[in-house]
Amino acid sequence: MPTRDEKVAQIEAALRGRFFANVPKVVKAGREGWTEDQHDLDRLSRALAAYALVGRCEIDDTTAAGAITDGSDDGGIDALYFDRTGNRLVLVQSKFKRTGTAPAQEEVLKTINGVKALRARQFNNFNLAIRNRLDEIEEAFDTPGVRLEVLLVFLGDAIGPHATDDLNAYRDELNQFTQVMDWQATGLEPVFGWLIAEQAPAAVDDQITLENWSGITTPRKAFYGQISAAALAKLVEDNGKALFERNIRHYLGSVGVNTAIEKTVRTRPGDFFYLNNGITAVAETITPAAGTSQRCAFGFKKLSIVNGAQTAGAIFNATLAGNVSPDAKLLVTLIEIGNGADDIGLKITRARNHQNVVRGVDFAALDPNQERLRQELAAAGITYFYRPSAEARARREDAFTLEEAAVAMACLAFKVRSAAELLQHPRPINAVDFVVTAKKEIGRLWEQDGTLYGQLFPATLSGVRACRLVRIYRFIDRILADTERSENSYYRRMFFRHGRYFIMAFVALRSGDVMSKSQLEITAADETLLSQRTNELSELIYSATEPLQTLKGYLAIFRNLTDAQPLAASVLQRLAEDDARRLATQQLQGAPQGVQAADTEKRN
Repeated sequence: MPTRDEKVAQIEAALRGRFFANVPKVVKAGREGWTEDQHDLDRLSRALAAYALVGRCEIDDTTAAGAITDGSDDGGIDALYFDRTGNRLVLVQSKFKRTGTAPAQEEVLKTINGVKALRARQFNNFNLAIRNRLDEIEEAFDTPGVRLEVLLVFLGDAIGPHATDDLNAYRDELNQFTQVMDWQATGLEPVFGWLIAEQAPAAVDDQITLENWSGITTPRKAFYGQISAAALAKLVEDNGKALFERNIRHYLGSVGVNTAIEKTVRTRPGDFFYLNNGITAVAETITPAAGTSQRCAFGFKKLSIVNGAQTAGAIFNATLAGNVSPDAKLLVTLIEIGNGADDIGLKITRARNHQNVVRGVDFAALDPNQERLRQELAAAGITYFYRPSAEARARREDAFTLEEAAVAMACLAFKVRSAAELLQHPRPINAVDFVVTAKKEIGRLWEQDGTLYGQLFPATLSGVRACRLVRIYRFIDRILADTERSENSYYRRMFFRHGRYFIMAFVALRSGDVMSKSQLEITAADETLLSQRTNELSELIYSATEPLQTLKGYLAIFRNLTDAQPLAASVLQRLAEDDARRLATQQLQGAPQGVQAADTEKRN
């Protein structure tokens, strides 16, 4: 799960990506001496006010940005919106402070006085942004039953007791005869909750028509029959990826057997039923209409295709080239699984897909932890593909896959352990074990029944950390790949080709200051440190491997724990000696004894 700082980082990334285009820097009287950092925080505070309206009133980002009133003479009201559906006038005061500082009592009093002035219709006291909203404000005040809702939004936990007392006193004053006003303090957790809730997959509540169908009722309801290919294509068109939420894969595109499915459904529609395995779908509830055994409509709540995503995707793709014949039909099995009280849905997905050729990584889609990571990253504008799909194959800066995350975690998330540490009971997690596995049997990293997957993707892993490590991994990998291409010596080329993961583990060991930051972005300063350390450590490790060159190749060394662990011990010894020499030099020169050339912060 994300830490507090990581939640702030995700919120900040979302505010920048979603609102900064409509929330420009404001330069006006009183702000002439502001630094760019001050202007940046001001934009973030105004963006947070807009997002509070998105989360509270369920309006779009553009409308919310247009409701910002922050500025001079705003009466402590940073955004204002008449929610006609909810019959309320929402008044927002926002404060974006990464430290979590809540609005102070004087700031809350300013907002209370601003609300009083609005209710007294003393509009000349306000800035142009508020005066431009007078029609909206007066409509709200003239509508019977409208409530005033004061929303304080910030990145802390709670406002202070004095500010709370002031708000309660004003609320009680207005609500003497009927409920007119309420207030709400919205801190970090609710704001982060809004972001995550937006990323939850949409439920598919739909219906399909089955022909020549039958069913059973015990031990649970299930129906099976024929569905037309055209009807299935329409279901895919209407619902998109949400239709495959319980599946282990999305549509992989026009590759391999999918191309054959497309061709068959177009050219041999009458044979399609006999040549295709059909699809399996589950739903929370299945409700048949009053049809006949020859033809009946079925309604669904939370429908998902758990086997047959490639068939469904290929049929939809085929319809893009023209209408599909009504003769094209396929078998569908529909199973009612209830509201998730047991794991029957997972069992059905796993069993039905084991009948096909699948990889171990495909079943990671059944891990709810992966969906949590996807939602966290989506909130910050990052796409995380934990289900194989055609889209996942394209390399993008703002996206990464489960496989890439697993390798990045294996190389960068764990500490290189000394021989003494490995003798402890219980034996601690060792980075060398992971980098050797990644080099030798990379598929074991995401093997669901293995011991490594749970260590790479624990429940404590946040989306921010996963993304940061992937970006660091990509950066170091580019450095090492470029170095390999530039080398003329055969031994050095092979060292940089096969020792890449091993080198990364030591860069991570010496770069706790960079690895541990709760930020998505890798700064230029971070890159400078990583580049310097990668080059220095590569040479140190290469020097340690030179005595082994005549004994075996680098591929064998780095994929064999028997060779890699002694090598790691040798490198650790050299680093300790270098640190000791550097410390002695600093002491002789009068440097502070606490200074170290590299950060060796301990990591799990």
